[in-house]
Amino acid sequence: MFWKIWDMKKMYDKYKKLQDALKKLIIRAKEWWVVIDITGEQKIKSVTIEDEALLTPSRKEELEKAIKMSFEKWQAKAQEVAMQKTKEILWFDPNDLWNMLGWLWWGWMPKIPWMS
Repeated sequence: MFWKIWDMKKMYDKYKKLQDALKKLIIRAKEWWVVIDITGEQKIKSVTIEDEALLTPSRKEELEKAIKMSFEKWQAKAQEVAMQKTKEILWFDPNDLWNMLGWLWWGWMPKIPWMS
């Protein structure tokens, strides 16, 4: 029983390390003349509009589209980076939740074909 508590403590420490790594991570997405920097925790750090001509009312739709596209690009990149960091720090694929839970609670879990 105590070994499970020890394993849970190790897993907690790894999650804390992952959380710290994501906090320090900055992901940049640039679309047209809009640059968005967001942390791995999905908090906006900065939004920059490199072309001030976009700030005119006549180009409002163009600016909105550029912001939307930058954000969508950031979301895709953030998911990819978070997955890589998770695999790197926690040593498992977060998409394989069934086997992760088996490792956490029982130390192992066989692959069940209909669950794959």
